[in-house]
Amino acid sequence: MQWKIYLRRIFYGGIGFFLIYFIIFRRRSLRIFLTESNISELINQTSLNNTKLHRIPRIIHQTWKTHDVPIHWNETVQSVRQYNANQFEYRLWTDNDMHRFVRQEYPNLYENTFLKYSLEIQRVDAFRYFILYHFGGIYIDMDNGCRKSFDSLINVLEILDSQSNHLAAFPCTSPIGISNGFMITTKGHPLFKILISRLPLFNHNYLIDYLTVMFSAGPSYLSINEFYFDQSFYQSKVRIIDENVYSSIYTWHTPGNSWHGRDAEIILRIYHTWRNSYPTILYRFLLIIGKQISIGNDFVILK
Repeated sequence: MQWKIYLRRIFYGGIGFFLIYFIIFRRRSLRIFLTESNISELINQTSLNNTKLHRIPRIIHQTWKTHDVPIHWNETVQSVRQYNANQFEYRLWTDNDMHRFVRQEYPNLYENTFLKYSLEIQRVDAFRYFILYHFGGIYIDMDNGCRKSFDSLINVLEILDSQSNHLAAFPCTSPIGISNGFMITTKGHPLFKILISRLPLFNHNYLIDYLTVMFSAGPSYLSINEFYFDQSFYQSKVRIIDENVYSSIYTWHTPGNSWHGRDAEIILRIYHTWRNSYPTILYRFLLIIGKQISIGNDFVILK
C-alpha cells in the first residue's frame, strides 16, 4: 500500500508542477516578429499607408542631462536627426525637462517612486515610458545611429496591423529579451500604461546596481511585462523587431551603456558563459523573478 501513496504523491506533485509551470511561463500572446521579409515585401507599398492609417506619431524622443550632446555621440545623434528631418518632429529632453514633466503629469508617481530611485539611470529608463505613453512616437538611445529614415519602418508596421488601434515594437536583443533603447508606439498604448503603473511594484534594491537598474525600470522590467501582456484582451499589437532589421537596415551602434559599472561587467561575463549552455534556464529565472514581484504585490493600474 505504501507504494500507492508514493505514486499518488508523485501524480499530484506532477500536476501541481505542471500547473505552476503553465501559469508562470505561459506567454499571454504569441510573439509576432517584424522580419526582413516583411520589410522587403511592404517597403514599396508604404505609399498606400495614407494619413488615415497613421497611428504612430512621427516624433523622435531622446534624453540627455543637458542640451549639450557629448562629442562622442554627435555623429549618431546627427544621423538620427538628418535622416528623419522631413518626416519627424525631434525632441531632446533634458534632466530638468524630465523632472518638470513627470512632476506635472504624474505627481503621485513623481513623489512616491520617481524621486525615490537611488540611481539616475532608473529615472531615465522610467521617463521613456512616460513620454511614449503620453506622446507616442520613437525613443532611441544616443549611442544608436541611423542608416535611413524610420518613416518606412513605421509605415510597414502600420500596414501589417492596419486594423489595430494601438501598435508597439521593440528590438529583439541579448541578454534580456527586448530592449528599451529603441521603442516605437502609438500614443496611449495599454502596454505603456501598464509599464507606468507597475513602476512602484518593481522599485526595490536588487542587491547590486546592475540588477536594480535592469529590474526596476530597465530592459528586464520591460521584457517581463511584455511577456505577460495579453494583446487580445487589450486589443493591441506588439511586434518584436528582428535583429537584422534593427541593426543592419535601420540603425548602427557605438559603445554605450554609460551607466555600467564593475558589477555589470561581472554579470554579463557570467551570462555569456551560461548562455551557450543553459539559455532556457537563464531566461526562465528572469521570468520567475518578475512573476514573484507581481504576485507579491497588488497591481496598480492608472486611472
